[in-house]
Amino acid sequence: MSTYKSKQYLFVLLKVIVVIAAFGFIYHRISTQEIFTLGGFMENFWSSSLFQIENMIVLVALSFLNWLFEILKWQVLVSKLKKISLPESTKQVLTAHTSSIFTPFKMGEYGAKTLFYGRNQAKKVVFLNFLGNMAQLCATLLFGFLGLFFFIKWNFPQWLEGYLLFMGLGLLSLFFGKRQISGSTSKIKGFSLQKITDFIRSIPKTARMKILLFSGARYVFFSFQFCFLLSLLSPVSWIETLPLVFVMYLFSSALPVLQLFDFAVKGGVAVLVFSAIPAQIVVLTAFMMWFLNVMLPALLGSYFVLSFDTKNFAKTVTK
Repeated sequence: MSTYKSKQYLFVLLKVIVVIAAFGFIYHRISTQEIFTLGGFMENFWSSSLFQIENMIVLVALSFLNWLFEILKWQVLVSKLKKISLPESTKQVLTAHTSSIFTPFKMGEYGAKTLFYGRNQAKKVVFLNFLGNMAQLCATLLFGFLGLFFFIKWNFPQWLEGYLLFMGLGLLSLFFGKRQISGSTSKIKGFSLQKITDFIRSIPKTARMKILLFSGARYVFFSFQFCFLLSLLSPVSWIETLPLVFVMYLFSSALPVLQLFDFAVKGGVAVLVFSAIPAQIVVLTAFMMWFLNVMLPALLGSYFVLSFDTKNFAKTVTK
């Protein structure tokens, strides 16, 4: 028990260090730019094209599409247990999102989604949610490594051959590793690899393809949104910026952080990646992305949390 508690304390400490480091790095980058003044920055902010009605419509529409594909993805995932309507999927996804705001790696959403199902289905719901997050991670890795290829090609061409060799070895390892899973006794979060693969195979192939496609669509929409926001605040080349956005999401996906401070961590990574753009512009873009895609859906989800039917829940968990 003491070992478990010590690991928990270390994990909390790691989260605190990540957040403090992110805020510290952002402050350092902004404070060392002599041309930066708060008054001048606010003047540029309010005079930018960000608040033009057509641009605001585009930004909100991109956030809507981002979450629409997450809702559709959950609807497909949970169809293995039971068919649910789009409004019901919306309710479950936004309730879980709101519940995960204060938890690292969105752990709170795992527990929140089980509340809508019987106690005997809890493990399957948790695992389906895990598969959905892994599909999203696959999209992040795929686009991230593609962005990293262009980043290295443009900035460190002498490392390109080594990077391609590393990627080739990684793909070979995945190929041969997949063949070794059969009969393996190794476990992830208490589930054996064999049971995991059997469960995935039990999901229809068309459903698996939809889950991957919806994850890819989400990634494309919020990456496009980041570029669009950045272009409203500073003149940028989309061809050069988009791979850097992929790299930013690749690096930030590995950091354990509360969604409440997600903008600080992503902002810190973005400031590091977009070194040619003023830090205050990059941080503002990360903040707007956080507000549109994390806090705004959480505010909508709070309605479902407050209106959650506890009587129905009591009946469900006893089944």
